[in-house]
Amino acid sequence: MLACSPSAWSASPPVLALLAGSLVSLFVALWVGTRRDLSGRGLFVCLHVAILWWTSAAALELMVAGTGCKVFWAAMAWPGIVATPTLWAIFLLTYIHHGQYALQRWQICVVTLVPVLVWALALHNDEHGWLYRAGTAPISADPHAPVRYIHGPLFYAVAVYVYVFMSISVYTAWRSWRASPGLYRRHYLGFLLITLLPWIANSAYVVGGWTLFGFDPTPFCFLLTALGFTWLIGRRRLFDLSPIAQHVLLEQLPDPVLVTDLTGRVTQINQAARQLAGDADGLIGEPLSAWPRVGTELAALSKTGDTGHIIEFTDPAGCYEIQQVDLQQHGHTLGRLLLLRDVTARVMSERKLSAALLALEAQLETTARLQDELREQAIRDPLTGLYNRRYLETLFPREQARAKREGNPLSVVMIDLDHFKRLNDDYGHLAGDQVLREVAAQLRAGVRESDLAFRFGGEEMLLLLPGVDKLAAFERADRLRTAMAATVMETEWGRLSVTFSAGVATAPSDGDDLDALIGKADHALYAAKHAGRNQVRMA
Repeated sequence: MLACSPSAWSASPPVLALLAGSLVSLFVALWVGTRRDLSGRGLFVCLHVAILWWTSAAALELMVAGTGCKVFWAAMAWPGIVATPTLWAIFLLTYIHHGQYALQRWQICVVTLVPVLVWALALHNDEHGWLYRAGTAPISADPHAPVRYIHGPLFYAVAVYVYVFMSISVYTAWRSWRASPGLYRRHYLGFLLITLLPWIANSAYVVGGWTLFGFDPTPFCFLLTALGFTWLIGRRRLFDLSPIAQHVLLEQLPDPVLVTDLTGRVTQINQAARQLAGDADGLIGEPLSAWPRVGTELAALSKTGDTGHIIEFTDPAGCYEIQQVDLQQHGHTLGRLLLLRDVTARVMSERKLSAALLALEAQLETTARLQDELREQAIRDPLTGLYNRRYLETLFPREQARAKREGNPLSVVMIDLDHFKRLNDDYGHLAGDQVLREVAAQLRAGVRESDLAFRFGGEEMLLLLPGVDKLAAFERADRLRTAMAATVMETEWGRLSVTFSAGVATAPSDGDDLDALIGKADHALYAAKHAGRNQVRMA
């Protein structure tokens, strides 16, 4: 730097172009710094600062005379040379992904330290020659002639590092162009073209030695790239269009929307939310719990983060399903968006459907009960409640088949009340009916759950005893007879008692079908009658 004499500096058209570009870059950086709605705004400002550094150092290198002074300013340009493509790649990732892309801490350290390290090595190049080797000299005897640099290994290592980021930039722009429709497809095509520009220029300089004004054309191209990007966004008005579109979309949503910060204060609402809570503009900035109608339940749900919960309001009535979404940027939660989907019609329909289903279930239960009652009425005797003879004829084949399959006996007991006609003549048929009901009740109480009692006709009754042999059937019938004879019935006509005679027959020894068994049991019954009644006989 001490070798640079101010009197030896001169301004040329390339110098003026670079200085003008530097001023434009500074202006763009200041302008973009005011655009708070641009994703990656800070990166874009840093990008322009890096371009400003690079172009300013390049302009000074062109202005000064002397090889030492030119090499000094070439070394001063290295922070901008390394940082510009790096920042461009990171900015594109951030911008295209709408602020969702964020570097890890170690990545931030790398992209920050590498430019500084290269800069330090460049300033001490005389000691190691890693960046510019011996033989670096002006291309002519003119004091302001450009220097032809003989590059060392560090230069090519840095070139590989820079090319990695330039490749990321190209790939990001290309992928966005392929994936975007309509207006945005043309928008990202412009990104792709201006991203390719410095890549092509730098490759031509490194590989083919192509220069602009005898100088590396890459800073000129990066300047054009940044200006082209700014023009693309400004021309499409995407700085202004996105917030307006978001605001219009939010206001046009028919469902209430509230945005809260990390402390639970409401920061933004839409028109539907205003209508739901009344005049709510004065409550912006207040805790969610302070809101009328919606506040208490929403504040409780917001603490848990539950979504899909339905809350119901009255005056006016309405049901809303709560959807909650965390608002994040760079991996950090900034607040929460609460969407209250109006599901009143759905809930009312579900309730009507539920009521209809309950009514239908009640009708089905009533129908089933009536069917059971009708079935019972069809198989039972209405006076005694015992099974009727028709059901005996239906049931016996099944019981007989099961007895044969299991190798068990099947017994039948025919019962006939003694002197029942005299009871009807002395006390009347109503007294006879009451006695029949009492006898039937005692028979049901005196048999097993698997045994079946039937009213066979008049005062005759029949017991069907599955799995019981003749002797056991006789003993069971005799116990019933004894208990019946000892029972005194309380009736409207006084205390009455009754006895019965019974005959027992068993399959298969006494027959294989119902008629045969009933015939044998009936003969035994008449034998008991002729022997004096109130007794049991076996076939």
